[in-house]
Amino acid sequence: MVSLRILITGASGFLGGHVIAAVRAAGHVACTTARRSGEAAVDLTGPGMVDAVVQALRPDVVLHLAAMARLADCEREPARATAVNALVPQRFAERFGARLVSLSTDLVFDGRWAPYSALAPVAPLSAYGQSKAEGEERVRANGGRVVRLPLLFGPDAEGRGASAALRTAIERRQVSALFTNEYRTPLHAADAAAQLVALVVEPEGPLLLHLAGPERVSRYEFGLRFARRHGLDAKWLQPTECMDALRPRDVSLVAAWPAARDFEAMLADC
Repeated sequence: MVSLRILITGASGFLGGHVIAAVRAAGHVACTTARRSGEAAVDLTGPGMVDAVVQALRPDVVLHLAAMARLADCEREPARATAVNALVPQRFAERFGARLVSLSTDLVFDGRWAPYSALAPVAPLSAYGQSKAEGEERVRANGGRVVRLPLLFGPDAEGRGASAALRTAIERRQVSALFTNEYRTPLHAADAAAQLVALVVEPEGPLLLHLAGPERVSRYEFGLRFARRHGLDAKWLQPTECMDALRPRDVSLVAAWPAARDFEAMLADC
């Protein structure tokens, strides 16, 4: 097997740590960049920064994880959301073509026609979803590949990700309001990372696909099942109905292939 240099952008994020581990487990070299850490600590939206990172780290392929992902931040700064989520991935696609895998989100859909296949038309409700949908178009127009991900969970020392955040809140006896009417197909971050690494090292792979967990669940059901699986007190989970017009109600995805583990096994590994 040929060992590749894989550039991971957004490497300091929740998924980034799992991807770095998956890259190394597969026998490849992880090159990392993030705004304040990694081998190249830069703001990729700056003039010439994408080219500078590529020149400094000389990757063979790129896993582009970096994103502006908080819905409220994107609504407040839509121009910056476009710069981060659409223009930066375009620059990588212009340089790497099919050797780029850029991540997108289930929130490019409006929640009215789930479950969504990869070929379903996008209809984002939020500035975040709009910026990611634009990024998809720009990446694919330049020969790059796009992978849409659902809600991610798994262990994290900093309390990031759906399950780690819940664990932290419950242990601190803080109430978590969880939607009963918002449905997704949650996926363990380690499973997502392993699949992403397998994809990026094969440039002949699909141009657009979905990775997803094995079950469609509401945020509240997810919280209950996680808490029960780990013996945590579910009284701190508050069932709430989502009324936010920017949040689609059901963005469950049809995965490109079956998940490697069942949902209970994924929940146990948190």
